[in-house]
Amino acid sequence: MLSTKRVNLILHFFLWVPSIGVPLFLLPLKDGTGKPEFFSLSKMIFTLAQVVVFYIMVYYLYPRYFLKKRIKEYLIILTSLCIFIAVVSAVAVAQFDAHYNSILWVGITIKFLISMAVMATGTSYMLIIHFIQDQRLQQENLKTELVFLRSQVSPHFMFNTLNSIVSLARKKSDKLEPALLELSNLMHYMLYESDEEKVCLRKEIDYIQSYIDLQTLRFGHQVRITFRAVNPPEELSIEPMLLIPLIENAFKHGIGLIEDPEIIIDLEVQQGELSLTVLNKFNPRSVETKDKTSGIGLTNLERRLKLLYPNKHAISAVKNDNYFNASLKIYLNDQMPGS
Repeated sequence: MLSTKRVNLILHFFLWVPSIGVPLFLLPLKDGTGKPEFFSLSKMIFTLAQVVVFYIMVYYLYPRYFLKKRIKEYLIILTSLCIFIAVVSAVAVAQFDAHYNSILWVGITIKFLISMAVMATGTSYMLIIHFIQDQRLQQENLKTELVFLRSQVSPHFMFNTLNSIVSLARKKSDKLEPALLELSNLMHYMLYESDEEKVCLRKEIDYIQSYIDLQTLRFGHQVRITFRAVNPPEELSIEPMLLIPLIENAFKHGIGLIEDPEIIIDLEVQQGELSLTVLNKFNPRSVETKDKTSGIGLTNLERRLKLLYPNKHAISAVKNDNYFNASLKIYLNDQMPGS
């Protein structure tokens, strides 16, 4: 892929070489008196003057006036330069061509319009360059923010997962070893898969299953856990660790001081629409105590969804009949064959 500098050089080459080269090529031609063709000489000088003013505009006037919103001053200076070039070049031609002297004002007008067209092209060129640079900067900032948001998820999730291991260790449970194996699977995914921009949706589902298995080992029969996931099409992919915050939140708030706790997780894909529904019982009379990490996962999730799937997602959370219902839809239609 060509760099911006190389693209600039190529554009400038094709802009100026023909403009200067054609009159320079015609310069050796003789007129009827055996003298050099003055029209070609004057055209080359006029073009060279435009080149000088063009780069003065691009590298001095544009950044110092246009970018600083001093548009009026910018236009006045450019117009003055174009008038100066047009008058001087037209008068110079008239000194050597008596016929041209009779149409001097026509020549000045034409040269002025040509100069203004060149300057307008230069201004448009700079606007396009800055637009491209701004777009690239926005993309870089977007990637940086996504990396930061993802880096927040990993330690937050690991902190909550380690609590499960600590709980089993305190009980000296024989489930500690399989729990550590599940933790190993989770860490492998977090370390080696989560660095990818996208992962196969099937891998994300397997990751969720490992997390649920770990929680099942921890809580056993204390909580009813139902996980239903329909095998998605193989071509569907998603950003890693995007779905886990809703599930993690259900385990965090759906167990403890709750009679007959239950967590239900449904994940399905229909016609390119991913739908995740997470229900957990809650105690409406319990007072929730918040720590510094409360809400990080869900706030993080909402921001990532806005960045990754603008206008292509819907998220909601409602409380109804002692159940907390969190729902997420992501529209992945553009990944489906034939879309």
